[in-house]
Amino acid sequence: MTSDQPRNPDETGYRLHPDVVWIARPDGSARLMHMSANVCAIDADAAALLKSVLDMGAEHAATELAANEEIDEAEAREEVQDFIAELRQQKLIQPLQQRQPLLEQIRDGAARTLMPGAIRLVGLSRSMRGKVWGLLWAARWAVAQFGWARAVREWERLYPQPAVETAQRDEHLAAIDHAVRQRASRSLIGVECKERSLACLALARESGIAAEMIVGVTHNPLQGHVWVEAGGRVISDNPEHCRPFEPVARYG
Repeated sequence: MTSDQPRNPDETGYRLHPDVVWIARPDGSARLMHMSANVCAIDADAAALLKSVLDMGAEHAATELAANEEIDEAEAREEVQDFIAELRQQKLIQPLQQRQPLLEQIRDGAARTLMPGAIRLVGLSRSMRGKVWGLLWAARWAVAQFGWARAVREWERLYPQPAVETAQRDEHLAAIDHAVRQRASRSLIGVECKERSLACLALARESGIAAEMIVGVTHNPLQGHVWVEAGGRVISDNPEHCRPFEPVARYG
């Protein structure tokens, strides 16, 4: 998802979890953001060690650590394995050849089966108000039930980018933005930026307008935010509110 993410040519090694974004910082440190779980901050030394593990494998990383820290290779190997175990426990990295756990397969299957049904219910409404309410409800349910990353994957499948864009965009995007934000402000189901973004993304693409969903972060303090951009404008939120956030992932 990001150009700063290291790649691993060693098929017996490790990779970032597919739902993790590597956010590099100017001082060499990094943040590993799991899109459905936690954010882990690692200092420059840990970031360098992780890059070595991902790029060259655990054994090479241990040899490099032993040389840099002037410690015994057995001790370095143990440190690297402990480091890897901790990151795997937090679902931040995984072996390249790891098969998807059965529970994750079940959850993926459930999302792929149940989310289209929820979306079909939304489509029964002919009014913009009814459709917006239905999309916000479906988005809230999907995120709560399946997690953000899985919900977004299915949403992207159900609402792909239009093959041909409509010519009339500005007025329609303004109407989508207004309807979603107004309805969300009156919602009692805990609608936030994620749900607003999913609703706006669906309505824009369904109308033949290409749209991207952006995930951004601020670092001091560490906060996340999600919004949608389409037709050269921000929808789903106030552009001024989005400006402080550094984009770290784009969908679409």
